[in-house]
Amino acid sequence: MSRDYFSILGLTPGRHDPIEVTRRFLSERSRLVAALDEPARHDAARRQLAALHQAYRVLRDPRRQAELADEHAGHEPDRLDQLRRLIAASIEDGLLRHSNRQAILDEGRRLGISDFHAQLLIAEVQFGGEHVLSPAGAPAAGPEASRGWARVVAATALGLAFFLLLLRWLNG
Repeated sequence: MSRDYFSILGLTPGRHDPIEVTRRFLSERSRLVAALDEPARHDAARRQLAALHQAYRVLRDPRRQAELADEHAGHEPDRLDQLRRLIAASIEDGLLRHSNRQAILDEGRRLGISDFHAQLLIAEVQFGGEHVLSPAGAPAAGPEASRGWARVVAATALGLAFFLLLLRWLNG
């Protein structure tokens, strides 16, 4: 696991009430926002604030809390699931900031995942698909295929009608 979201919010690993998670988030957030005014601590406070927001997005969902508690109990997920969780935690209101994308790519490299595959995982998680790429093979014939044949038949019939009209006009 790349980050310990429980310790960022000052919680022990396990299940916590979403109200308690929100209370911890707000208290830590107010402390870090106050630290932004101090020039010596500004950069560190910004990084900690970004990590705090990420931890809050993850831990406010009880299902994700259970997954992370399982990780702490020794059930380590595979590297793709680790990266998927990091991506899901980094998405803010459906958008992924460039700095978060770069952090995800760095984590992917650390896990041995190529940038291309990490980008595919980002698209998969961000747009909610089970699989971004469809399986290889011929696409199933749908309504578009039947419409194509209908267009060819209609164009042929129209051409034949014009040809017959031209013959009638020329023959008088």
